[in-house]
Amino acid sequence: MSHNDNDATRSARKHRPALIAIAVAVLAALLLYVVFPAGVDEQNEGIATTPPPEDTPITDAEGAGDAAAPTISPDAAAPVGEGGETAPAN
Repeated sequence: MSHNDNDATRSARKHRPALIAIAVAVLAALLLYVVFPAGVDEQNEGIATTPPPEDTPITDAEGAGDAAAPTISPDAAAPVGEGGETAPAN
């Protein structure tokens, strides 16, 4: 077991780097809290709510047109070709 030396100046000198690092971390956290406050409403920042430029074409999403949806047959059913004919079995 090591000897417990209660020399306060020696302890302060050996712990100085750790205490400085803790103080820097606390100051950095405080600075980040001031720069980026928690709970701020960002809805009216103008990032996504501004309209697009005038020359930008606005269209529906791909596949969202009035085209008829493709017919889907169940997995166990025979594939249906064009004209409603069933494909020959293998």
